[in-house]
Amino acid sequence: MTQPLDVRTLPGAFTAYTVRGQGYFPVITGLGGQELAVVLRGGAGHVGVAGRLDVVRSSDGGRTWTAPVTAADSERDDRNPAFGVAPDGTLILAYHWQGSYNEKGEWDTSLNRQDTRIVYSSDRGKTWRDDGFLAFPALNGASPFGKILTHGKAMYMMLYAGPTIGVAPTTFRVGPATTPTYILKSTDNGCTWTDPVLVAVGLNESDLVILPDGVWLFAARSEQEGEQAIYLCRSDDEGRTWHLAGRITEQAEHPPDLTLLGNGWLLLTFGHRHPPYGVQGIVSRDGGITWDNRRLILDDGLPGGDSGYPSTIRMENGRLVTVYYTAGTREKQWEIYTAVDASCKVVGYDEKTLIEAFG
Repeated sequence: MTQPLDVRTLPGAFTAYTVRGQGYFPVITGLGGQELAVVLRGGAGHVGVAGRLDVVRSSDGGRTWTAPVTAADSERDDRNPAFGVAPDGTLILAYHWQGSYNEKGEWDTSLNRQDTRIVYSSDRGKTWRDDGFLAFPALNGASPFGKILTHGKAMYMMLYAGPTIGVAPTTFRVGPATTPTYILKSTDNGCTWTDPVLVAVGLNESDLVILPDGVWLFAARSEQEGEQAIYLCRSDDEGRTWHLAGRITEQAEHPPDLTLLGNGWLLLTFGHRHPPYGVQGIVSRDGGITWDNRRLILDDGLPGGDSGYPSTIRMENGRLVTVYYTAGTREKQWEIYTAVDASCKVVGYDEKTLIEAFG
């Protein structure tokens, strides 16, 4: 077996924390230069009606971070963020507005109270405005996820669950599960969202990258209980139709985060949600057709499976910054409603040294 590469040992690499005491489900975006912003969950544990979404910022490439600024905090559980920068510079935060909690504050899916909302910032995340429902009612209640991709003048947001719409002969199903996963498009800086594409049924928690040759790659976690691995989907017609390119991780290795490197390689980071708990990555040198069998280690010392969800950004100078969360203890790995030993961690490393390490 090929020896893993611990990116923390690469020249110039660093580790840090964005915040302690919270930090679930972080999503990172770049603000230009050395400036970064991360949205993350606070106020509750993995679930909880007191959950809110905060934003932290860095002006030094991820080494230090500001105190959290609250972007969404309501009487419901504000959770599951998608985050990105519109072509006009506006920060867009979409999230799941979850109200399916009973009088005891316990999660109860039978209540079926959920909506999808979006909030905006025009000052690089310092203040937030215009919190309202997703302007595509047919998918209200679906959960946004991950990085919102800006490509040219268009933005693309991933969502999963909700109703199944737009089924076509090319729509494929992964396993026996039923969750639909979509891409929504905006051409007006995130004000409205249209043109939903149903990529697959049976996948969730996804990411999208557009390669220099125009191929679209979509990675997502399988919903199937006992598997929950990452599958790759491919489109050769700008996302109109998709085909399944196969499974690319083992079970309990999810969710995916795709980053296009400067030399055209692809970096996939994901949570390693089985021992040793942590965050790992793999590299493709041919546009996702094959993946190198050498594993990248970003963290291998987390206490349990309530962890991971990495989000990676490639900065203009070729630096890579990955954020992810950890929660729980080795004695009690899952504390669902309370944020026990929760934090959002950071690994910064250089693209050039990473590529050189592969020879």
